[in-house]
Amino acid sequence: MKASITASVLLALLMTSACGDDSGESENGVTDRDRSVADGSIDAGPDEKPLYAIMYEIYDDESSNSYLALIDSLDVEALTPSQDREFAGGRAFLATHGGAIFVGSPEAPTITRYEVSEDGELTEDGQVSLANYGLTVGVLDAWTVNFISDHKAYIFDGEQGITIIWDPVAMEIIGDIEPTGDMFRDGLTLDTSPGMVRGNRLFRSFSWVNFDEFIYTPEALLGVYDTDSDELLELVPRTRCTSLGNLAHEDEDGNFYFGNWIWPVAGTLLYGAAENCVLRINAGEDDFDADWQLRYADVFDGREGAQFSYTADGKALVAVFNDDETTFDDETDPWDYAGLEAWGVWNLDLETNEVSEVDIPRSSGAFTPVRLDGRQFLMVPGDDWGATDIYEVVGDTAEHKLHIPGWSYQFVKIR
Repeated sequence: MKASITASVLLALLMTSACGDDSGESENGVTDRDRSVADGSIDAGPDEKPLYAIMYEIYDDESSNSYLALIDSLDVEALTPSQDREFAGGRAFLATHGGAIFVGSPEAPTITRYEVSEDGELTEDGQVSLANYGLTVGVLDAWTVNFISDHKAYIFDGEQGITIIWDPVAMEIIGDIEPTGDMFRDGLTLDTSPGMVRGNRLFRSFSWVNFDEFIYTPEALLGVYDTDSDELLELVPRTRCTSLGNLAHEDEDGNFYFGNWIWPVAGTLLYGAAENCVLRINAGEDDFDADWQLRYADVFDGREGAQFSYTADGKALVAVFNDDETTFDDETDPWDYAGLEAWGVWNLDLETNEVSEVDIPRSSGAFTPVRLDGRQFLMVPGDDWGATDIYEVVGDTAEHKLHIPGWSYQFVKIR
Protein backbone atom coordinates (compact mmCIF):
# COMPACT_ATOMS: atom_id res chain seq x y z
CA MET A 1 0.00 0.00 0.00
CA LYS A 2 1.53 3.27 -1.08
CA ALA A 3 0.89 6.81 0.07
CA SER A 4 -1.78 7.30 -2.57
CA ILE A 5 -4.15 4.80 -0.98
CA THR A 6 -7.49 6.37 -0.09
CA ALA A 7 -8.64 6.77 3.49
CA SER A 8 -11.63 4.52 2.88
CA VAL A 9 -9.43 1.72 1.59
CA LEU A 10 -7.08 2.08 4.55
CA LEU A 11 -9.97 1.92 7.02
CA ALA A 12 -11.28 -1.22 5.36
CA LEU A 13 -7.85 -2.81 5.50
CA LEU A 14 -7.42 -1.96 9.16
CA MET A 15 -10.74 -3.61 9.94
CA THR A 16 -9.92 -6.76 7.93
CA SER A 17 -8.11 -7.92 10.78
CA ALA A 18 -11.25 -27.90 12.77
CA CYS A 19 -11.56 -31.84 14.26
CA GLY A 20 -14.32 -34.58 14.37
CA ASP A 21 -16.71 -36.31 16.74
CA ASP A 22 -18.54 -39.62 16.39
CA SER A 23 -21.11 -38.07 14.08
CA GLY A 24 -18.37 -37.00 11.66
CA GLU A 25 -19.02 -33.28 12.31
CA SER A 26 -16.10 -31.09 13.30
CA GLU A 27 -16.07 -28.29 15.84
CA ASN A 28 -16.36 -25.77 13.03
CA GLY A 29 -19.48 -27.45 11.67
CA VAL A 30 -17.65 -29.02 8.74
CA THR A 31 -17.84 -32.79 8.38
CA ASP A 32 -14.66 -34.85 8.26
CA ARG A 33 -15.55 -35.75 4.68
CA ASP A 34 -15.99 -32.08 3.73
CA ARG A 35 -12.57 -31.35 5.17
CA SER A 36 -10.96 -34.25 3.30
CA VAL A 37 -12.53 -33.09 0.05
CA ALA A 38 -11.22 -29.57 0.64
CA ASP A 39 -7.63 -30.64 1.30
CA GLY A 40 -7.68 -33.12 -1.57
CA SER A 41 -7.20 -36.32 0.45
CA ILE A 42 -10.39 -37.80 -1.02
CA ASP A 43 -12.30 -37.10 -4.21
CA ALA A 44 -15.41 -34.96 -4.21
CA GLY A 45 -17.31 -37.91 -5.67
CA PRO A 46 -18.61 -38.84 -9.12
CA ASP A 47 -21.71 -36.66 -8.82
CA GLU A 48 -20.03 -33.61 -7.30
CA LYS A 49 -18.16 -31.21 -9.54
CA PRO A 50 -15.58 -29.07 -7.71
CA LEU A 51 -16.72 -25.50 -7.21
CA TYR A 52 -14.88 -22.52 -5.76
CA ALA A 53 -15.83 -18.90 -5.08
CA ILE A 54 -13.84 -15.66 -5.11
CA MET A 55 -15.26 -12.36 -3.87
CA TYR A 56 -13.37 -9.31 -5.14
CA GLU A 57 -13.84 -5.55 -4.85
CA ILE A 58 -13.23 -3.01 -7.63
CA TYR A 59 -12.67 0.64 -6.69
CA ASP A 60 -13.30 3.79 -8.64
CA ASP A 61 -12.53 7.36 -7.54
CA GLU A 62 -15.45 7.53 -5.12
CA SER A 63 -16.68 4.07 -4.20
CA SER A 64 -16.47 0.37 -4.97
CA ASN A 65 -18.55 -2.61 -6.05
CA SER A 66 -18.00 -6.28 -5.28
CA TYR A 67 -18.20 -9.28 -7.58
CA LEU A 68 -18.71 -12.96 -6.83
CA ALA A 69 -16.98 -15.32 -9.24
CA LEU A 70 -17.83 -19.03 -9.23
CA ILE A 71 -15.14 -21.19 -10.83
CA ASP A 72 -14.89 -24.94 -11.32
CA SER A 73 -11.09 -25.12 -11.59
CA LEU A 74 -8.09 -23.79 -9.70
CA ASP A 75 -6.42 -23.06 -13.01
CA VAL A 76 -8.71 -20.44 -14.54
CA GLU A 77 -6.93 -17.79 -16.59
CA ALA A 78 -9.08 -14.72 -15.91
CA LEU A 79 -12.10 -13.31 -14.11
CA THR A 80 -14.60 -11.11 -15.95
CA PRO A 81 -16.64 -8.70 -13.80
CA SER A 82 -19.36 -8.42 -16.42
CA GLN A 83 -19.96 -12.15 -16.12
CA ASP A 84 -19.76 -12.33 -12.31
CA ARG A 85 -22.51 -11.52 -9.82
CA GLU A 86 -22.35 -7.89 -8.71
CA PHE A 87 -22.98 -6.64 -5.18
CA ALA A 88 -22.99 -2.86 -5.45
CA GLY A 89 -22.10 -0.34 -2.80
CA GLY A 90 -18.83 -1.48 -1.26
CA ARG A 91 -17.18 -4.62 0.08
CA ALA A 92 -19.34 -7.75 0.10
CA PHE A 93 -18.34 -10.62 2.37
CA LEU A 94 -18.17 -14.33 1.63
CA ALA A 95 -18.36 -17.58 3.59
CA THR A 96 -19.37 -21.14 2.80
CA HIS A 97 -20.72 -24.00 4.88
CA GLY A 98 -22.48 -27.24 4.05
CA GLY A 99 -22.37 -26.57 0.32
CA ALA A 100 -24.16 -23.21 0.64
CA ILE A 101 -22.76 -19.72 0.06
CA PHE A 102 -23.34 -16.90 2.52
CA VAL A 103 -22.91 -13.32 1.34
CA GLY A 104 -22.72 -10.33 3.66
CA SER A 105 -24.19 -7.21 2.10
CA PRO A 106 -21.97 -4.14 1.59
CA GLU A 107 -24.97 -1.83 1.96
CA ALA A 108 -27.04 -3.33 4.78
CA PRO A 109 -26.48 -5.45 7.93
CA THR A 110 -27.80 -8.59 6.27
CA ILE A 111 -26.46 -12.02 5.38
CA THR A 112 -28.04 -13.95 2.52
CA ARG A 113 -27.81 -17.69 2.08
CA TYR A 114 -27.58 -19.08 -1.47
CA GLU A 115 -27.99 -22.68 -2.52
CA VAL A 116 -25.75 -23.65 -5.42
CA SER A 117 -26.94 -25.94 -8.21
CA GLU A 118 -24.74 -28.51 -9.92
CA ASP A 119 -24.06 -26.07 -12.76
CA GLY A 120 -23.27 -23.18 -10.39
CA GLU A 121 -26.57 -21.30 -10.41
CA LEU A 122 -27.35 -19.41 -7.20
CA THR A 123 -30.77 -19.51 -5.56
CA GLU A 124 -31.50 -17.26 -2.60
CA ASP A 125 -32.47 -19.40 0.38
CA GLY A 126 -33.00 -17.10 3.33
CA GLN A 127 -31.68 -13.94 4.92
CA VAL A 128 -30.83 -12.83 8.43
CA SER A 129 -30.48 -9.25 9.69
CA LEU A 130 -27.88 -7.97 12.16
CA ALA A 131 -29.58 -4.57 12.44
CA ASN A 132 -30.55 -5.05 16.09
CA TYR A 133 -26.85 -5.05 16.93
CA GLY A 134 -26.19 -1.71 15.29
CA LEU A 135 -24.17 -3.09 12.38
CA THR A 136 -24.33 -1.35 9.02
CA VAL A 137 -22.94 -4.11 6.74
CA GLY A 138 -23.06 -7.89 6.77
CA VAL A 139 -19.50 -8.53 7.97
CA LEU A 140 -18.78 -12.19 7.29
CA ASP A 141 -15.22 -13.36 6.61
CA ALA A 142 -12.40 -15.40 8.10
CA TRP A 143 -11.82 -12.81 10.85
CA THR A 144 -15.42 -12.69 12.04
CA VAL A 145 -17.29 -15.96 11.41
CA ASN A 146 -17.09 -19.45 12.92
CA PHE A 147 -19.48 -22.23 12.00
CA ILE A 148 -19.92 -24.17 15.23
CA SER A 149 -22.40 -26.74 13.90
CA ASP A 150 -24.99 -27.02 11.14
CA HIS A 151 -27.43 -24.96 13.21
CA LYS A 152 -25.09 -22.63 15.08
CA ALA A 153 -22.56 -20.06 13.92
CA TYR A 154 -20.83 -17.07 15.50
CA ILE A 155 -20.22 -13.60 14.08
CA PHE A 156 -17.85 -11.45 16.11
CA ASP A 157 -18.18 -7.66 15.95
CA GLY A 158 -14.81 -6.24 16.98
CA GLU A 159 -16.09 -2.71 17.53
CA GLN A 160 -18.50 -3.81 20.25
CA GLY A 161 -16.75 -7.00 21.34
CA ILE A 162 -20.01 -8.92 21.01
CA THR A 163 -20.49 -12.39 19.53
CA ILE A 164 -23.74 -12.76 17.59
CA ILE A 165 -25.12 -16.31 17.49
CA TRP A 166 -27.21 -17.34 14.48
CA ASP A 167 -28.61 -20.41 12.78
CA PRO A 168 -27.16 -20.72 9.23
CA VAL A 169 -29.95 -23.11 8.18
CA ALA A 170 -33.01 -21.37 9.63
CA MET A 171 -31.29 -18.02 9.01
CA GLU A 172 -32.30 -16.46 12.32
CA ILE A 173 -30.59 -14.89 15.32
CA ILE A 174 -30.56 -17.24 18.33
CA GLY A 175 -28.59 -15.27 20.91
CA ASP A 176 -25.34 -13.48 21.68
CA ILE A 177 -22.34 -13.44 23.99
CA GLU A 178 -21.87 -10.08 25.63
CA PRO A 179 -18.38 -8.60 26.07
CA THR A 180 -16.85 -7.72 29.41
CA GLY A 181 -15.40 -4.38 30.41
CA ASP A 182 -11.89 -5.85 30.35
CA MET A 183 -12.07 -5.95 26.55
CA PHE A 184 -11.91 -2.17 26.21
CA ARG A 185 -9.37 0.59 26.86
CA ASP A 186 -10.19 4.30 26.83
CA GLY A 187 -9.07 5.98 23.63
CA LEU A 188 -7.94 2.72 22.03
CA THR A 189 -9.40 0.45 19.36
CA LEU A 190 -9.92 -3.23 20.05
CA ASP A 191 -7.82 -5.36 17.68
CA THR A 192 -8.53 -9.09 17.48
CA SER A 193 -7.55 -12.31 15.82
CA PRO A 194 -10.05 -14.68 14.22
CA GLY A 195 -11.59 -17.29 16.48
CA MET A 196 -10.17 -20.83 16.49
CA VAL A 197 -12.42 -23.71 17.56
CA ARG A 198 -11.41 -26.98 19.18
CA GLY A 199 -13.98 -29.22 20.87
CA ASN A 200 -16.29 -26.92 22.80
CA ARG A 201 -13.72 -24.14 23.12
CA LEU A 202 -13.15 -21.07 20.95
CA PHE A 203 -9.97 -19.00 21.33
CA ARG A 204 -9.56 -15.38 20.25
CA SER A 205 -6.72 -12.93 20.91
CA PHE A 206 -7.49 -9.35 22.01
CA SER A 207 -5.17 -6.35 21.95
CA TRP A 208 -5.48 -2.57 21.57
CA VAL A 209 -4.12 0.08 19.26
CA ASN A 210 -4.22 3.84 18.89
CA PHE A 211 -4.51 4.23 15.13
CA ASP A 212 -3.91 8.00 15.26
CA GLU A 213 -0.57 7.71 17.01
CA PHE A 214 0.33 4.20 15.84
CA ILE A 215 0.72 2.77 19.32
CA TYR A 216 0.04 -0.89 20.10
CA THR A 217 -0.30 -1.71 23.77
CA PRO A 218 2.29 -3.99 25.40
CA GLU A 219 -0.40 -6.14 26.99
CA ALA A 220 -3.15 -8.31 25.54
CA LEU A 221 -5.71 -10.97 26.42
CA LEU A 222 -6.60 -14.47 25.27
CA GLY A 223 -10.36 -14.97 25.26
CA VAL A 224 -11.63 -18.50 25.95
CA TYR A 225 -15.27 -19.23 25.04
CA ASP A 226 -17.49 -22.26 25.73
CA THR A 227 -19.39 -23.05 22.53
CA ASP A 228 -21.82 -25.40 24.31
CA SER A 229 -23.05 -22.84 26.83
CA ASP A 230 -22.22 -19.85 24.59
CA GLU A 231 -20.33 -17.88 27.21
CA LEU A 232 -17.00 -16.15 27.63
CA LEU A 233 -15.18 -18.22 30.26
CA GLU A 234 -12.08 -16.10 30.86
CA LEU A 235 -9.73 -13.46 29.53
CA VAL A 236 -6.16 -14.56 30.15
CA PRO A 237 -3.62 -11.68 30.38
CA ARG A 238 -0.39 -11.93 28.39
CA THR A 239 2.56 -9.74 27.54
CA ARG A 240 4.30 -11.82 24.84
CA CYS A 241 3.63 -11.20 21.15
CA THR A 242 0.74 -8.88 21.89
CA SER A 243 -0.32 -7.83 18.38
CA LEU A 244 -1.75 -11.12 17.11
CA GLY A 245 -4.20 -9.76 14.55
CA ASN A 246 -3.37 -12.00 11.59
CA LEU A 247 -5.27 -15.08 10.46
CA ALA A 248 -4.72 -17.92 12.92
CA HIS A 249 -3.78 -21.41 11.72
CA GLU A 250 -4.05 -25.05 12.77
CA ASP A 251 -1.52 -27.77 12.04
CA GLU A 252 -2.14 -31.49 11.53
CA ASP A 253 -1.70 -32.20 15.25
CA GLY A 254 -4.33 -29.66 16.30
CA ASN A 255 -1.93 -26.95 17.48
CA PHE A 256 -3.09 -23.35 16.90
CA TYR A 257 -0.72 -20.57 15.77
CA PHE A 258 -1.42 -16.85 16.31
CA GLY A 259 0.74 -14.11 14.75
CA ASN A 260 0.77 -10.46 13.70
CA TRP A 261 -0.39 -8.62 10.60
CA ILE A 262 1.95 -6.19 8.79
CA TRP A 263 1.18 -2.93 10.65
CA PRO A 264 2.99 -3.61 13.97
CA VAL A 265 6.28 -4.06 12.12
CA ALA A 266 6.41 -0.31 11.47
CA GLY A 267 6.21 0.42 15.20
CA THR A 268 9.11 -1.94 15.87
CA LEU A 269 11.35 -0.35 13.27
CA LEU A 270 10.34 3.31 13.60
CA TYR A 271 9.68 3.59 17.33
CA GLY A 272 11.51 0.69 18.95
CA ALA A 273 8.35 -1.20 19.90
CA ALA A 274 8.57 -4.85 20.85
CA GLU A 275 9.78 -7.33 18.25
CA ASN A 276 7.04 -9.31 16.55
CA CYS A 277 6.49 -12.99 17.10
CA VAL A 278 4.12 -15.98 16.97
CA LEU A 279 2.51 -17.91 19.83
CA ARG A 280 1.06 -21.42 19.90
CA ILE A 281 -1.77 -23.13 21.77
CA ASN A 282 -0.90 -26.80 21.91
CA ALA A 283 -3.51 -29.45 21.16
CA GLY A 284 -5.55 -30.18 24.27
CA GLU A 285 -4.46 -26.98 26.03
CA ASP A 286 -6.44 -23.82 26.82
CA ASP A 287 -3.58 -21.29 26.95
CA PHE A 288 -0.51 -20.33 24.99
CA ASP A 289 2.51 -22.60 25.43
CA ALA A 290 4.74 -20.76 27.91
CA ASP A 291 7.86 -22.39 26.45
CA TRP A 292 7.25 -21.74 22.76
CA GLN A 293 7.36 -18.61 20.67
CA LEU A 294 8.73 -17.77 17.26
CA ARG A 295 10.56 -14.45 17.01
CA TYR A 296 10.97 -13.46 13.38
CA ALA A 297 14.21 -11.58 14.02
CA ASP A 298 15.80 -14.74 15.43
CA VAL A 299 15.35 -16.73 12.24
CA PHE A 300 15.47 -14.03 9.55
CA ASP A 301 18.80 -12.37 10.38
CA GLY A 302 17.29 -9.59 12.47
CA ARG A 303 14.51 -8.72 10.02
CA GLU A 304 10.93 -8.36 11.15
CA GLY A 305 8.08 -10.47 9.78
CA ALA A 306 4.34 -10.89 9.64
CA GLN A 307 1.61 -13.03 8.10
CA PHE A 308 2.78 -16.31 9.64
CA SER A 309 0.79 -18.95 7.75
CA TYR A 310 1.03 -22.63 8.56
CA THR A 311 0.89 -24.66 5.34
CA ALA A 312 1.55 -28.40 5.83
CA ASP A 313 4.10 -30.93 7.08
CA GLY A 314 5.64 -28.67 9.70
CA LYS A 315 6.20 -25.78 7.29
CA ALA A 316 4.99 -22.19 7.23
CA LEU A 317 5.11 -19.18 4.94
CA VAL A 318 6.16 -15.80 6.36
CA ALA A 319 6.24 -12.26 4.95
CA VAL A 320 9.65 -10.76 5.78
CA PHE A 321 10.23 -6.99 5.71
CA ASN A 322 13.47 -5.98 4.00
CA ASP A 323 14.19 -2.84 6.00
CA ASP A 324 17.67 -2.68 4.45
CA GLU A 325 15.89 -1.72 1.22
CA THR A 326 14.06 1.19 2.90
CA THR A 327 14.76 4.53 4.52
CA PHE A 328 12.79 6.56 7.05
CA ASP A 329 13.03 9.69 9.16
CA ASP A 330 11.01 11.50 11.83
CA GLU A 331 8.39 12.47 9.25
CA THR A 332 7.78 8.97 7.88
CA ASP A 333 4.16 7.86 8.07
CA PRO A 334 4.10 4.40 9.72
CA TRP A 335 1.13 3.20 7.64
CA ASP A 336 2.94 4.11 4.43
CA TYR A 337 6.15 2.55 5.71
CA ALA A 338 4.58 -0.81 6.63
CA GLY A 339 2.88 -0.87 3.23
CA LEU A 340 6.04 -0.39 1.17
CA GLU A 341 6.73 -2.98 -1.50
CA ALA A 342 9.65 -4.27 0.53
CA TRP A 343 8.18 -7.57 1.66
CA GLY A 344 9.43 -10.95 0.53
CA VAL A 345 7.89 -14.37 1.14
CA TRP A 346 9.90 -17.06 2.89
CA ASN A 347 9.49 -20.72 3.75
CA LEU A 348 10.12 -21.70 7.35
CA ASP A 349 10.68 -25.20 8.75
CA LEU A 350 9.24 -25.12 12.27
CA GLU A 351 11.32 -28.09 13.42
CA THR A 352 14.74 -26.86 12.28
CA ASN A 353 14.11 -23.11 11.79
CA GLU A 354 15.66 -23.46 8.33
CA VAL A 355 14.42 -20.76 5.95
CA SER A 356 14.46 -20.17 2.20
CA GLU A 357 13.09 -17.32 0.12
CA VAL A 358 10.26 -17.95 -2.33
CA ASP A 359 10.84 -16.63 -5.83
CA ILE A 360 8.00 -14.12 -5.83
CA PRO A 361 8.04 -10.36 -6.53
CA ARG A 362 8.29 -7.91 -3.65
CA SER A 363 4.85 -6.81 -2.46
CA SER A 364 3.05 -4.82 0.22
CA GLY A 365 3.26 -7.85 2.46
CA ALA A 366 -0.37 -8.53 3.29
CA PHE A 367 -0.83 -11.79 1.44
CA THR A 368 -3.74 -14.13 2.12
CA PRO A 369 -2.85 -17.84 2.18
CA VAL A 370 -5.34 -20.26 0.63
CA ARG A 371 -4.84 -24.03 0.71
CA LEU A 372 -7.20 -25.91 -1.57
CA ASP A 373 -7.09 -29.51 -2.80
CA GLY A 374 -3.61 -29.96 -1.37
CA ARG A 375 -2.28 -26.94 -3.29
CA GLN A 376 -0.90 -23.78 -1.67
CA PHE A 377 -1.88 -20.39 -3.06
CA LEU A 378 -1.10 -16.82 -2.02
CA MET A 379 -3.36 -13.86 -2.80
CA VAL A 380 -1.01 -10.88 -3.07
CA PRO A 381 -2.16 -7.23 -3.26
CA GLY A 382 -1.00 -5.08 -6.16
CA ASP A 383 -1.74 -1.76 -7.90
CA ASP A 384 -2.16 0.20 -4.63
CA TRP A 385 -4.37 -2.60 -3.30
CA GLY A 386 -6.63 -2.17 -6.33
CA ALA A 387 -5.83 -5.59 -7.78
CA THR A 388 -4.79 -9.03 -6.58
CA ASP A 389 -2.44 -11.62 -8.00
CA ILE A 390 -2.76 -15.28 -7.09
CA TYR A 391 0.41 -17.39 -7.03
CA GLU A 392 0.76 -21.10 -6.47
CA VAL A 393 3.70 -21.86 -4.20
CA VAL A 394 5.60 -25.14 -4.50
CA GLY A 395 8.77 -25.17 -2.43
CA ASP A 396 10.72 -22.03 -3.27
CA THR A 397 8.94 -21.40 -6.55
CA ALA A 398 5.81 -19.35 -7.15
CA GLU A 399 3.83 -19.63 -10.37
CA HIS A 400 1.52 -16.77 -11.26
CA LYS A 401 -1.95 -18.25 -11.73
CA LEU A 402 -4.51 -15.45 -11.89
CA HIS A 403 -4.79 -11.67 -11.95
CA ILE A 404 -7.93 -10.40 -10.23
CA PRO A 405 -9.06 -6.92 -11.34
CA GLY A 406 -9.83 -5.85 -7.77
CA TRP A 407 -8.81 -6.31 -4.15
CA SER A 408 -9.57 -9.77 -2.77
CA TYR A 409 -8.78 -11.84 0.28
CA GLN A 410 -11.83 -14.14 0.02
CA PHE A 411 -11.32 -17.42 -1.86
CA VAL A 412 -13.14 -20.55 -0.66
CA LYS A 413 -14.10 -24.04 -1.78
CA ILE A 414 -17.85 -24.70 -1.87
CA ARG A 415 -17.68 -28.38 -2.74
